[in-house]
Amino acid sequence: MRLFAIGDLHLSGHPPKKPMEIFGSRWKNHWLRIQEDWKNRVTEKDTVLIAGDTSWAMRLQEAQEDLDEIRALPGHKIIIRGNHDYWWESAGKLNRLDAGNRMQYLYGTTIVTHDGRFAICGTHGWLCPNDKHFHPEKDAKPYRRELLRVERTLQEAATLNCLCTILLLHYPPVHDLFHPSGFTELLKKYHVPLCIFGHLHGLTPHSIFPRKYDETLLHLVSADYRECKLLEIKINEKGVPYESDC
Repeated sequence: MRLFAIGDLHLSGHPPKKPMEIFGSRWKNHWLRIQEDWKNRVTEKDTVLIAGDTSWAMRLQEAQEDLDEIRALPGHKIIIRGNHDYWWESAGKLNRLDAGNRMQYLYGTTIVTHDGRFAICGTHGWLCPNDKHFHPEKDAKPYRRELLRVERTLQEAATLNCLCTILLLHYPPVHDLFHPSGFTELLKKYHVPLCIFGHLHGLTPHSIFPRKYDETLLHLVSADYRECKLLEIKINEKGVPYESDC
């Protein structure tokens, strides 16, 4: 089994009701390019992590067209919620609906890949307090709640004896690389070797990430940052991820 990751698919039906080209040339035909890369590299034995902002749909029924396109692609899919995933009702309901479709949804829970090597700890994440968009009166409570979810999943992963634990978030675990956050403190506390996230757009591809923060390798997998190509996650025999941006 090989493990891949991509985020921020921002699908909106076919043809797209909200074409992403309005956000720049890097988004031109982005879903066709992602599908082509996915089909060329991913097999049915593999697993793909999707780091949120999957569909612009407002309701679950409206999102089905987008989810059907993901279901039709090879591999097992593990999906978390992004800040634009308004269609997301609850992970429990989504997992019941997709029980036979090799799609799983994480929200403050942990999944072990079918080969037993990876513990995937997934949740939404939140803005960090030193982000200029963080407003304590509305953000402090969900920030603390997401920290509790992260710690719960990492505690669970610590009992599973997998070769590698991965924290899968939508929001980045840190606002900048010079100031810690509650998320980076948990990554350090539980010795997490790899954190995958999305949400950030407009950065020059491959310019900032992958990058080490203390013991943890940080990988940004937003579709535009990845130039519409999936990241393949590779680890050595000790469970340490390679730092190459492949």
